[in-house]
Amino acid sequence: MRRMTAGRMLLDGASVEAVAEALHLSLQTVKRYKAIVSEGGLDALAKMGVGGRASVLDRDALDWIAAALQGSAREHGFESDTWTNARLRELIERRYGVRYSRVYVWQIATNLGLGHLLSKSRR
Repeated sequence: MRRMTAGRMLLDGASVEAVAEALHLSLQTVKRYKAIVSEGGLDALAKMGVGGRASVLDRDALDWIAAALQGSAREHGFESDTWTNARLRELIERRYGVRYSRVYVWQIATNLGLGHLLSKSRR
């Protein structure tokens, strides 16, 4: 979303510095976006990969996580019904053998439209 906003701002004539400041992006990132937009327009920017390694979690895994979050944490061996970030991290690690950061686990839940189900509690 920020990438496309940056692209539109750049096309509208905003400076790299102004875009970086407005969208809280690094100058290097905005310069890269500007080069991509200059070469191929917003379509090229939209097709740009996000980087990083490919997720271990495929669509089936994400569907399973969504179903788990919509149920009780107790059903997965936790001592109460409440889902927390730490519990979801532990569940993903137990089921899929990968340990994600607290931020990435929150992002998974949010992308599934279920971030609101994670309690603010630490455990």
